[in-house]
Amino acid sequence: MTKYFRFFTDDFWQARRYVTQMDGTIYDDCTTPLFAFDGVGGPARSEQAEPSRRGSNAREGAGVAVISNPRSYRNKRRPLAVPDGVTVEAPRTRHELRRTLAAFKHDGVELVIVAGGDGTVRDVLTCGTDIWGDTPPVIGVLPCGKTNALAIDLGVPDEWDICQMIAAWKAGSFVERPPIEIERVHEGRPVLGFLFGAGVFVDATDLAQTTHRFGAVNNLAVGLSIFGAVASTLMGGSNSTWRQGKSMAIRYGEDADLQAETATNSTNKRFIMLASTMERLPLGLRIFGERRAGLKTLVVDAPPRRFLRVFARVLRGKPWKTMAAEGVHRVDTDELRIDLEGGFILDGERFPAGDYLLRKGAPVTFVTS
Repeated sequence: MTKYFRFFTDDFWQARRYVTQMDGTIYDDCTTPLFAFDGVGGPARSEQAEPSRRGSNAREGAGVAVISNPRSYRNKRRPLAVPDGVTVEAPRTRHELRRTLAAFKHDGVELVIVAGGDGTVRDVLTCGTDIWGDTPPVIGVLPCGKTNALAIDLGVPDEWDICQMIAAWKAGSFVERPPIEIERVHEGRPVLGFLFGAGVFVDATDLAQTTHRFGAVNNLAVGLSIFGAVASTLMGGSNSTWRQGKSMAIRYGEDADLQAETATNSTNKRFIMLASTMERLPLGLRIFGERRAGLKTLVVDAPPRRFLRVFARVLRGKPWKTMAAEGVHRVDTDELRIDLEGGFILDGERFPAGDYLLRKGAPVTFVTS
């Protein structure tokens, strides 16, 4: 077991060094948003985007268009089955994506199907918000990425195809989710996503990249990443960087219901900080408590106390009397400000350290089963 763990963690740290050297973060020079479509030197030949195509019978797929990310896990393994009349575009840069979405609006597209992972959905919503204005299309999410947490939350079956998505859209099967709008203080250019994580979550996400290299996706990848994070925290000892946490100054909005013992409206070392507007998480995890709508946060102070016991209670989602005293805080809010070191992750992509505003955005209408 020890030999396996050393192999696993050694591979993780090699992967982490590789990831941090890549130009794969959501910001370029900490100011310009990058997206899942941007790559280093362009996609490999086997990953080249297919040209746009439209079926011969425009009536069947009228008002429907697909954004396909050629880098996504499933898209690299099998081609999309496209019904007649449906336009498919595979932009490779954020500039191409914006032009594509503007063309969709001009053509009167009512359903935009995103064939990709969580990062692809983030990119489409971020680029599309200013283009769509007050008349956004319905969004369909085909789970073609490695984790697809949003698709799980929306109740989209993993085996769905474009035809099934269109059928559900025509049947009026919808669900709404507000994204988190995240922007640097004084910049005013938000990025939209659904799962924010800082502290040990950054390292755990890097660890997830290692599990993907071994072929683990979806719930298996999440489970292995949790196992690796727990093992690293326990085996690292009191001096482990996993246990020491990162400095975070958290200021919740006036609407937040802060309990008397909740010490989160302050600057402190945090083991982990999570925020999400999703209602269901992979593996049925209930880290934010009982299922509910809105922007939910979880903060665990560093170093974590009674780690295994507290960890198990957090996963189950039930509150307990000594929760705040043991450094665990759940707070619902419409907005918060966080100034943090170590950066953070939004839907699989890394942000740099800095001072950010997080707020609940306008609801997006998604197709569901």
